[in-house]
Amino acid sequence: MKDGISGAPLPPGFPYKDIIDALSVKYQVSPCLVGAIKVNESGLSDPPDVMSGDGGHGLMQLTSSWPENWADPYANIEYAIAHFIVPAWQYWDQWLQGEGLIRAIAASYNAGLGNAIAGHEKGNVDLYTTNNYGQRALEHYQDLLAGKAY
Repeated sequence: MKDGISGAPLPPGFPYKDIIDALSVKYQVSPCLVGAIKVNESGLSDPPDVMSGDGGHGLMQLTSSWPENWADPYANIEYAIAHFIVPAWQYWDQWLQGEGLIRAIAASYNAGLGNAIAGHEKGNVDLYTTNNYGQRALEHYQDLLAGKAY
């Protein structure tokens, strides 16, 4: 995979591994990055129809928009990748690579692209995220690359 980000598949046993691996190939994004964002959003054990108190829907906790069939794992994950991860990747890969790119994509997923850009311009892409979201995603990404199935 380009820009210092691995395209390695998720470790065996990771929830929804087959869906995430297949969609990551389709959209040319890192399965471990998608998995890391999924861990940040809904952990490992939440059912696909989970709804959070702040309005998040499904495995990827879509809040601003979601597919009509948001409780379907495939639809929820695909929507998150196509509408949030891919656009953030396309924006950030002009300037960042490796760990910085992972953090920026994840921060954009959590806080929105505009807020992640504003934070980056002030020296901390996680400035407007929830609990250092981008850094936590980077740590999950590294664990998944190392084969940790959680």
